[in-house]
Amino acid sequence: MCFASLLEGAHFAHELIVIDNHSTDDTPRFLQEFKKTAESKNWIVKIISNPENVGVGAAFNQGIKASNSDFIFLANNDTWVMPQWDEALLSAIERLGADAVGPHYDESPFDPIKTPLKAQKFIRRNYRKFSPQFMPIVICFKRTVFEKIGFFDERFFVTYEDRDLRERMDRAELKYYTTADCFIWHHSKGTRDTIEICPSYEQKSLAKFIEKWGFDPRSVDNTPAVRRGLKWKRFKNRLGLF
Repeated sequence: MCFASLLEGAHFAHELIVIDNHSTDDTPRFLQEFKKTAESKNWIVKIISNPENVGVGAAFNQGIKASNSDFIFLANNDTWVMPQWDEALLSAIERLGADAVGPHYDESPFDPIKTPLKAQKFIRRNYRKFSPQFMPIVICFKRTVFEKIGFFDERFFVTYEDRDLRERMDRAELKYYTTADCFIWHHSKGTRDTIEICPSYEQKSLAKFIEKWGFDPRSVDNTPAVRRGLKWKRFKNRLGLF
């Protein structure tokens, strides 16, 4: 579903870099078949297969370094993106003068008919609205972001690699936003529900973050005010509002 929506919905994008982070199922065969199909539609597909799981941050860095594009789209594999997703994000990043832009996301049960209609309705109601938030699930970066602050810190194996990047972006005074002009669906806790090692690595990553920056990000990201804001946002989202 993720690959199909990326390819079928793209307007400008033509290069896809897939990181197979030491899969143990039938993923390699599927990826080779997908590569043939995508290349028949004039896509450039690069598959990087790791002999071991190198972690999220390192996998992101492999993809970024393998691309020559001025714009980098990072996407989780448990997502569906709307048609013309790339055009919407590129338009927003230019209009807002941003260094990075992410989409609005929905985590209600996916329906192949209702979800695309929901996306269309949401965009009509919220066109050109935006907020100063960082969207780690799917995000469009200018390559200059990584030239200015470096790549993902590979010491964060799972979780906090995105929070660490955001901290560096904040300190470098780079601008990022979430735009209502792009709608995606995300499988809520899809990775966390399937990776048994996630809880222990999350604690390790949290400890590394605190050691690196000297504060607990939960004290900033999980305050009563932030929780009230998230609750209000979820309420608006149920009404189809950004």
